[in-house]
Amino acid sequence: MCEIKIGVDFMIYIIFLWFLIISLIILFIKLLDIKRNIIICIFISIFIILFILNINQCISAAIDGCKLWYKSILPTTFPFIVICNLLIYYDGISLYSKFLGPLICRPLGLSKNCSFPIVASILCGYPLGAKYCVDLYTMDYIEKDEYERLLNIASNVGPLFLIGSVAGILFENISLGYILLIGNYLSILFIGFITKKKRTNIKLSSPRYSKYETVNFGTSIKNAIQNGINTTLSIGGFIVIFSVVISLVKSNAYFYIIFEQLETFFKFPIGTLYSLFLGSIEMTNGCSIISTLSLPLALKLSIISFLCSFSGLAVIVQVSSFVSETKINYSKYIFLKIIQGIFSFATTYVLFKLLPTSIYTSKLMSNSSPCVYTYLQPLLIIITLTILLIILNKVSKLFFHAA
Repeated sequence: MCEIKIGVDFMIYIIFLWFLIISLIILFIKLLDIKRNIIICIFISIFIILFILNINQCISAAIDGCKLWYKSILPTTFPFIVICNLLIYYDGISLYSKFLGPLICRPLGLSKNCSFPIVASILCGYPLGAKYCVDLYTMDYIEKDEYERLLNIASNVGPLFLIGSVAGILFENISLGYILLIGNYLSILFIGFITKKKRTNIKLSSPRYSKYETVNFGTSIKNAIQNGINTTLSIGGFIVIFSVVISLVKSNAYFYIIFEQLETFFKFPIGTLYSLFLGSIEMTNGCSIISTLSLPLALKLSIISFLCSFSGLAVIVQVSSFVSETKINYSKYIFLKIIQGIFSFATTYVLFKLLPTSIYTSKLMSNSSPCVYTYLQPLLIIITLTILLIILNKVSKLFFHAA
């Protein structure tokens, strides 16, 4: 209980710090009556000055970002985007909705067409779920209210990052990745339930892209590849920029001193608030630093689960680049991501405490080559949780009907 109280305190303080910083900036702008473009120009000018003063460090950080994109994002994301684009062009959304819609979307109160971005997000992670949510909305498969709900449900971290990068590399124990995976998937279901609304039978217009069934395959694959290149390069650009930003933050000793004083005052382990601050900017760096802290394993996993569900400023900016033309309520989106992160934190902590110690202390899986079953486990987890969700939904309907 003491550990989870400390973890909750961490999140409260980091949320409070972000709220305080943003509020002070907004108040400062209003008091000075300065136009937004002037403020943006000032921040860009400061960034340019810092870049020039730390040119070698920024170049090194940019190269590291390029390597990360080249080794991790390009081989997995680009082929996945091309394949998904081809599916969309040949009306794969309608096909997927017939099989997966009743299983995934009906318990969450979504239309059957929403199954495609949910599956894409669960399999590949940020920010592709948001991209396909926008595609569905712009192609008239779904309406705006449902589109805004779907953005939070189909916006989550992928199993490759949790199992491979976090559990396999940072903790050297793949078993821990499945605890994180279940916690994050349960948080998706939780967001789906708390945002669930009664659906009305509104007939949507016929999707514009049904005509792609008769389009030449060469034209379709050319368009799919061009879209994949643009999306992948866009993601790479964000990775490089935020690698430089994180590098500048890390090199600034004032940030570390401020957080060190706060940690001393609140009697937290040194580096905890600082790592949460970095993680709220870019989750990969935050997860890496938290894994090295002298905290109980249950608490470290829970905080990492919070960061992965919340996603961080870097992912939120990437999502906003896809959805900017659709004019969604960003404050509501960010608020629900915070709620999702808190639920994911609590769920991961409880799961860690309930599971037998032998499950997550054994490192046999991380030292042996992965088998086919290892890659199928995330899909099996999704199916199991969905079946449980359907059963709970049926039971609740029977209960309320009887009442």
